[in-house]
Amino acid sequence: MYGNAIYTDNDTKNEHHRITEKVHGKVRLTTPKIMRIKAQGFANYIGMNITQFEKEFGEPQAVMDSAINVRWLLYNVDSVNYLKVGIDEYTQKVCSIVVVGNIPSVKSKFKIGMSLKQLVKISTLYANFEVAYSEEKFQFELSENDLNNHPLIGFSNGSYVISYLQPNSKKVMALEFLNTDMLLKKNIYRIVSRTPIPAQYQGETNWEQLDTMVPFDLLQLINVKRRILANTVLSSDEILNQSASSIVSLLNKNPKRYLKVGDANLLSDVLSGDVGQKKFLNLDENGFSNKIYNDAKLNSKSFEIHVIFPFYSATTFFENRKLQQNVWDSMVASGTKKIGIAYDQGLLVIIINKGGN
Repeated sequence: MYGNAIYTDNDTKNEHHRITEKVHGKVRLTTPKIMRIKAQGFANYIGMNITQFEKEFGEPQAVMDSAINVRWLLYNVDSVNYLKVGIDEYTQKVCSIVVVGNIPSVKSKFKIGMSLKQLVKISTLYANFEVAYSEEKFQFELSENDLNNHPLIGFSNGSYVISYLQPNSKKVMALEFLNTDMLLKKNIYRIVSRTPIPAQYQGETNWEQLDTMVPFDLLQLINVKRRILANTVLSSDEILNQSASSIVSLLNKNPKRYLKVGDANLLSDVLSGDVGQKKFLNLDENGFSNKIYNDAKLNSKSFEIHVIFPFYSATTFFENRKLQQNVWDSMVASGTKKIGIAYDQGLLVIIINKGGN
């Protein structure tokens, strides 16, 4: 069974013990004692001032806004090593680093492609832990699904890493290093303590910039994974992009024509700028009316349409297992030659050409 250890910011010197057992083909962990491991690799850059970070890594190739008061710096554009760095707009310090591919200049035992078994050998995974934030303490509880798909590991400098695992192979496909603030903002682990998360002021979001940059960032991420798999990269298909934009417009104007009433109401809230929604939807042809295909003049036998909301970050594809299996796997597969992407204020529409021609 999973351990019920409490993971605190002060527990850095406890002896490292771990018992690992295999249950139903999945790794389960018992953690009788607690220890944060020594900070390494990109964990050492969390909390660094942006000026100092850019002295080491240079200026980014692209910059994108966000809906959570974070400015993202994109490095290694059009390469096999995706690197995205989040800068807190208030502190101007690094709060998150997303890595896909291995960056040779940064030495770390945490690597893309390592197995869950290898991950367990270099770290202790805890099912329950406590973090301190804004003079309050919050207790997280990781489910079996969390530990087997995106386990959380803490470092002695107060930062964390989420290892995103492929559903079937259980190999690391992405790493996200982050601080406590970003960990709470991501909201992917269950909080069992009764302490409410402090409300944060949401500054203005540059949606016009995001409408362009979210598809760009997502396509970068897709092509990095395709390069790693030795597949041909995808270019932006203008015709399918226009079709995806058409579907965005249709859903914006009359969501109830295509979606269930509850889903349509949620989409209306998302498109109005409400970024605090808890429910997440990944809809395919089983989740919306075929009128979308008819009105967008697309053949359902040749194209897959995916309607996803609320969507604000490409890492959502790593956080959500069903999204990985239903959409991500198709986009990075060798047989897929064309996709279309359109985005509007939390609504993502993806079209995949099934035939690949």
